[in-house]
Amino acid sequence: MRISRIDQLEQYILEHRTASIDALCEEFKISKNTLRRDLEILVARGTVEKVYGGVIACENASPIPNLVTFHERAGRNAGSKQRIAALAASFVRERDIIFIDSGTTTMSIVDHLAHLSTVTVITNSLQVINKSMNYLNINLIVLPGSLKRDTASLVGSSCVEYLEDYNIVRAFMACTAISLQAGVCNASTEEYIIKKTALKKSQKHYLLADSSKFGRTSLMTFGEIGQFDCILTEQMPDDEFSSYCKDQDCAIQIAPES
Repeated sequence: MRISRIDQLEQYILEHRTASIDALCEEFKISKNTLRRDLEILVARGTVEKVYGGVIACENASPIPNLVTFHERAGRNAGSKQRIAALAASFVRERDIIFIDSGTTTMSIVDHLAHLSTVTVITNSLQVINKSMNYLNINLIVLPGSLKRDTASLVGSSCVEYLEDYNIVRAFMACTAISLQAGVCNASTEEYIIKKTALKKSQKHYLLADSSKFGRTSLMTFGEIGQFDCILTEQMPDDEFSSYCKDQDCAIQIAPES
């Protein structure tokens, strides 16, 4: 799949910081013409710069973080994540059909939906499934798939096919990283197509991202900032990022202190 190769190519360059055309062709078993087309996409993302005989990673492009276990990520910035989840839940209305993405911030949205009499939650997150068991007001729809332990989620083509059947009002999405150069990223190839499908099938899009996610890139870009109606975070991003969001009609809302 071309998008997967491009993201793997990006990861390789960001990790090595520099690479020759010949080395990249050999590493990825592709022709120079194919490589040049792929590199044009990475140059447009702002993470890679072409030089004579090869490419270098842009100065402001961070190496792609490795995907760590779900429990490791859950413990990071826990207070901020709870506040962001509570803010996200405030957008949900009676009888809404919502998608809750797998993630250590999104999983807590369920705990803030008790004030609604009825809400339908579609998810592939094991944590959301487990939490929903405690709330009789939640009509839970689980995407069928194979277990991915490091993200505590269900993945696979069956998830995507099942999700295609639903009309979703609001999608609450998680990410590994977000930047002006690379857009909204995640580190799991298996979850990539599920996230893209959720965006396609929903009317409103909300990105939950604590401040540690900003200014970074990760393995795959699943969405652009302009696709989101609102970014929910606990700290205002820098002026350049905020100005860009305004130009893209993407609001930024800051979760209040508890």
